[in-house]
Amino acid sequence: MRTVRRLYFYAVALVSLEVVLWGLINLLRSMFCPVNAACGFSTVLAQGLALTLVGVPVFGFHWWWAQRASARDSDEHSSGVRAVFLYGTLLGTLIPAIQNLIALVNRPALVQLGLQGTRAYVGGQQLWTDNVIAILMNLLVAFYFFRVLRQDWKVIQPSETFASVRRIYRTIWVLYGLGLTVSGIQQLLYFIILNDPSLAFRYYAVNGLVVTLVGTPVWVYTWLTTQKAQAEPDEAGSPLRLGLLYFLSLAGAASVLSTGGVVLYTLLRLIFGFRPGWGEFLAQMAGPLSLLIPMAGIWAYYGHWLDQAIAGSGDELRRAGMRRLYAYILSALGLGATFAGLAFLLSFVVDAAIGNLVWADTLAPRLAQGLATLLVGLPLWLVAWRPMQAEALAPGEAGDHARRSLLRKIYLYLVLFISVVGGMFTAFTLLNLLLRSLLGTETPIPLQGILKSIEVLILFVGMGVYHGLSLGRDGKMEASSLADKHADFPVLVFDSADGNFGPALLAALQSKAPRLPVTLLAAAQTPQGGALPKAVVLPSDLALDPPPALRKWLEAYTGVRLLVPHAGGDWVNTAGTRPLAAAAGQAAQVIRQLAEGGEARPQGPAPAWLIVVYVLAGLIGIPLLIALIGSLTSSLFR
Repeated sequence: MRTVRRLYFYAVALVSLEVVLWGLINLLRSMFCPVNAACGFSTVLAQGLALTLVGVPVFGFHWWWAQRASARDSDEHSSGVRAVFLYGTLLGTLIPAIQNLIALVNRPALVQLGLQGTRAYVGGQQLWTDNVIAILMNLLVAFYFFRVLRQDWKVIQPSETFASVRRIYRTIWVLYGLGLTVSGIQQLLYFIILNDPSLAFRYYAVNGLVVTLVGTPVWVYTWLTTQKAQAEPDEAGSPLRLGLLYFLSLAGAASVLSTGGVVLYTLLRLIFGFRPGWGEFLAQMAGPLSLLIPMAGIWAYYGHWLDQAIAGSGDELRRAGMRRLYAYILSALGLGATFAGLAFLLSFVVDAAIGNLVWADTLAPRLAQGLATLLVGLPLWLVAWRPMQAEALAPGEAGDHARRSLLRKIYLYLVLFISVVGGMFTAFTLLNLLLRSLLGTETPIPLQGILKSIEVLILFVGMGVYHGLSLGRDGKMEASSLADKHADFPVLVFDSADGNFGPALLAALQSKAPRLPVTLLAAAQTPQGGALPKAVVLPSDLALDPPPALRKWLEAYTGVRLLVPHAGGDWVNTAGTRPLAAAAGQAAQVIRQLAEGGEARPQGPAPAWLIVVYVLAGLIGIPLLIALIGSLTSSLFR
């Protein structure tokens, strides 16, 4: 209830603050706008008055309530909603200030070179006074809330929530600054590669230079701040930072893959006889090259920091899992490009053989398209996939973990799913063409379409068979290795007084790990000699009140002890009752994890909202995937 109330007050305060801020900005702008000027004196004045008169009382009341509540209640003071409001306010004022700074510098620079100020990167239709007023007002509001935030940091306890929101705030700044920097560098490189100093292209040079000069300090400062924060205990190993590194590295890789393909396509067309003029050639290369260079830098730079983050995190198993995530995503990108490249090449073969198409106009571009896509996709796939395959085929503990990796299974099953769905779609297209030809509704017989469908179907089948065999080989090696591990993990189970717990757990263990050696003892018994078990399982009612002999034995036992909820006698489980079979099944799963060298990670039932998310993701994602496959195959049959 309190969270909902906070959401209301802070959300209204944020919206009304922006209303008041831009109302005041418009009022000040109207002072520098002559009555009959093109800037629209009456419109600006009316908007400013309306926004200010409406926003001031609303913001004043809601912000007064928020400040009073935070002063009276420490929970209100340290709430995540307040943190989001304060950091969101800083974003909502500082980013517009930077945008107006870009406009303030950009527009006069264009005018000084005899260019139109209206074609500035941002704010081309504004006056310089508009930008100055917006900068000053946004900075004034930002300064006030920065002081409020600094005071909050001195008194809030605990500070984890504020630290988490601050982490997101810094990440947004890194992305914003980097986006400006890349955009500016891309425009500068575009102008340099074109090597055309005419007025039409000077806009790229001026806009790019201004955006780079403003964006680069923002990115450098915020990134260095994020880097320095890693020395703080709460910031070290932040999942958000790791996610940022993954995102930027993979975004750089995907951009290099796509732009590199366009560059190769242009070069291959030259090899195949296309002879454009020098200006036309530069025009075709300038766009992809100007983006390829900065994105390759991002890939290399953030890929390096991602390697550093992986090398410094957790144990070797965790590091291996983090490397797998990166490698399998790159492998998926490379596999998709490789498949598309092969499909384009096979389509070219059909068109060249029976299409009666002109080489220069149609065949050469298609051959260049296929080769370019294959040349960027195949190396990426091999570089990413082969180490993962070698890791999964390796003997020993590392190979076992690689084969059992959830990421590997998701990757293989996803490729199988795409292969089956794509094969079904292609088979439908092929059968449709064949049946229409046999029934006489398609004349002449669409031989090209039929052959292209067969080729794509072969590719889908080949891709599915290869990854299906890999999955099957993983399963056989995994089953053999796990059986040996299970056999070397003896478990001792103590039954409950009512005799119901032991048989239920034995049945669950037999289902999940048949080769696991299990010994069942009654509650009054204790082990007599022999090798000690590696895990002991007790029902909760017995663990709370064990017989003296069992208590003494448990005190001396140093192995793993598992407690399974089981209400018996006068004991009541306040966490709620669960069916015995369900509790036994979860305990058996934990024992299996321990036998396989993992950690005990009990898992409760998935929340209802998470199940809804999974269902919605499937309902949305599967049609999108099918549409993507259909779009790809349709483009091949043109």
